[in-house]
Amino acid sequence: MTGFPTLKPFATICAQIDQPNPIGTLCSGPTQFFVSIKNGTLTTEPGVEPALKTTLVMGGDWLLADPDLKHLRLDMRSVIKTEDDVHLTFSFKGIINVTPDIAKILQGEPDAESIDFGNILALPQFQTGHEKYKYLENLVFVASGRAIVGEGGVTVEYKVSQVVA
Repeated sequence: MTGFPTLKPFATICAQIDQPNPIGTLCSGPTQFFVSIKNGTLTTEPGVEPALKTTLVMGGDWLLADPDLKHLRLDMRSVIKTEDDVHLTFSFKGIINVTPDIAKILQGEPDAESIDFGNILALPQFQTGHEKYKYLENLVFVASGRAIVGEGGVTVEYKVSQVVA
């Protein structure tokens, strides 16, 4: 089989998140939640050139719940800052397959446990006005996420891959 794209490991994202804040049922139908991102980093994998290491300036995720509550639609938007003080917009759309373990995390249940990769998928994008990082706007990415429950709350980790034709 020919013509299928391949994936090249690009970066790891780690972000500590707050508990979801319910916005309510929207006039368009779905129920919306807002999740604030407290802090985070995006770091390219070894061998990716040019190397990129960023920190979160601000960000949040506007989640939409399907009527059956089996899936959440991600709409994450953030501003990140590179080590050379350039600001980039980093965002993604995606989907969460809401398993019982994920529901416990989202509801802040005391017996919530970390979940592995496989039920959170996203399509990351970069935007910037800085010429040094413009190349990022012309790349296609996919990501798989997991949630890590710890003493300090919940951290989401995404493995981002570049789609290569």
